Amino acid sequence: MNNKDQSDRNVVDLERALSRVAGDEQMLNELVEIFLAESPTWLEQIESAVTEEDPEGVFRAAHDIKGSTEVFCAEAATQAAKQLERMGHDDKLDGADEALGALKAELVWVRNALEDYLE
Repeated sequence: MNNKDQSDRNVVDLERALSRVAGDEQMLNELVEIFLAESPTWLEQIESAVTEEDPEGVFRAAHDIKGSTEVFCAEAATQAAKQLERMGHDDKLDGADEALGALKAELVWVRNALEDYLE
């Protein structure tokens, strides 16, 4: 994947994200590093919760992912996480496998964009 693909897709909005941390680039870098370190664990948690048909687990993991993707203004990933969060909250996991697939795909884009940002 190249940067043009990512920028055309508006995966993240780092200018807005930077404004959310009062222009503190070091803080944004730290948040990116935390996201890159923690997101695999969050993804494992939500995959496990979907597999185990655990609505509360789906809700919690999706909520964590949603909050972290919102920091980077990653709209598509945030929406995918919100869908799973809602499913968990409503105790209705029909379609959760498909929603999880969409979230996983979006998180690949987000991770790639954030890795590129750090380079």
